Amino acid sequence: MKNNYSPEEMERILKSNTEIPGSVDQRIRDTYKSLGILSDFRPARRKKRKAWVTIAAAAALIAGLGVTVYAAGQFVSARLTQNGDYLTYALNVDPSEKEAHEIRVTPGYVPEGYIYQTDGPYESKWYNEKTEGSMTIIPYNAAELYLESRTSDSSLQVAINKDSYVKTIEIQGMSVDIFTQENTDYIDSDDTQQDLYLFNEEWGYAVHVYLDGTGLAADEAEKIAERLDIEVLDTTVPYPTEEEIAELNREHEEANKEAAASTIVSGDHIRGINDTLTIDGNAYPIYQGIEYQTEDIQVTDALSFDDFPKENFIDDSASVLGEYLNEDGSLKPHERFTGDGGKTTESTDAAFIIVKTKLRNTGDTAMDVYLSPFLRYLDKNESGDYTLLDPDLTAGPAESGWAGLTADGFPIYQSAPDNGGKSVLFTTLAPGEEEECVSVYVVDKDRLGSAYMEYFDTGAAAADTPELYVKVKE
Repeated sequence: MKNNYSPEEMERILKSNTEIPGSVDQRIRDTYKSLGILSDFRPARRKKRKAWVTIAAAAALIAGLGVTVYAAGQFVSARLTQNGDYLTYALNVDPSEKEAHEIRVTPGYVPEGYIYQTDGPYESKWYNEKTEGSMTIIPYNAAELYLESRTSDSSLQVAINKDSYVKTIEIQGMSVDIFTQENTDYIDSDDTQQDLYLFNEEWGYAVHVYLDGTGLAADEAEKIAERLDIEVLDTTVPYPTEEEIAELNREHEEANKEAAASTIVSGDHIRGINDTLTIDGNAYPIYQGIEYQTEDIQVTDALSFDDFPKENFIDDSASVLGEYLNEDGSLKPHERFTGDGGKTTESTDAAFIIVKTKLRNTGDTAMDVYLSPFLRYLDKNESGDYTLLDPDLTAGPAESGWAGLTADGFPIYQSAPDNGGKSVLFTTLAPGEEEECVSVYVVDKDRLGSAYMEYFDTGAAAADTPELYVKVKE
């Protein structure tokens, strides 16, 4: 049995408010992007972004929790347990008690403005176009709960901030836990996230409803819970075998090792100003014959729209940036989270990075290539190698506008035009063509020492990927 997560489950996992190790997050992002789960298009980064969590990270957070021993004759039990500032579900399922029946869940109440997406990417998703809010319903039958209870990558056992717990109610003999989190993303957000988890111990099923958006009434999740239509179908599904469970846990352990290894950047991947950057185009045909050359990198405190025309800023970066500019073109201080897992913030100063890159196509076919490098952060190890960092997890932006300016290492400005096709980040180079591009980024000043420009981004999670890096400031 493969560990195939549905799109609904993946979305809920990605939206869970859980802290994960910075050492694995960046490559996880790249993996999801390469699988098509994340958009590679610039406009997507303007959406509200949730804190990231992965199956592996969730397992790490719940490690050490005690396992409840279920009583004889008890089919399913699910209890909230606390580990520090987090809650999670201790699940127990006795497959000898009853067959696992499939279930079907239909909401009898949907918040106003939330429209079911009949042709969207998710089977059980409602979307509010006005608020960009969404509602997702995720059912679990007894076989799925049993698998959740026995594997280390359980999506139901994702850790939840204890401060979000509201109450537990009973509906038609079923236990329903309700959670609400205000301002889950940024200090200037008016978004509310509500979750409810419903458990039926008699038939051994669970339902998770995820709801977010602005202007939600405090009891919206409760209204949804009260009017859920849950059908226990005649069809049954088999429980996973011990061999299948062992294989899933083995695959999960291997995936963790690969994710950790993928954050290590070899020292021989570091290049300098004016070096010609190439990779093996046979191994990575998307870069066949492509050369980059970092001609210049400057760090400056101020920027003028006279020198950097607004029409060359990507998406709405110019208008957002304008909110952070002083009259002299320098950046106002912005707030960021301190990285303690809470909502404590600190004020910090930022600067601009201006990168001048030359691109060449030495091949014999036209190629779509990134115009700009990506801003990354590396920490040099004693061995001479580097660890790829994700500063969002140690001191992430606390303001939605600033998060938009810094998301995913994208530039806010490009002097060269894109090709109007796949993404604003791309251009098409004809055989023998050469292009020059000036790119601008914003960076917290105390991170300049670990800032690098990354070329040949492949979006792959592996230790041997070919990305090359040029240090921003020596």
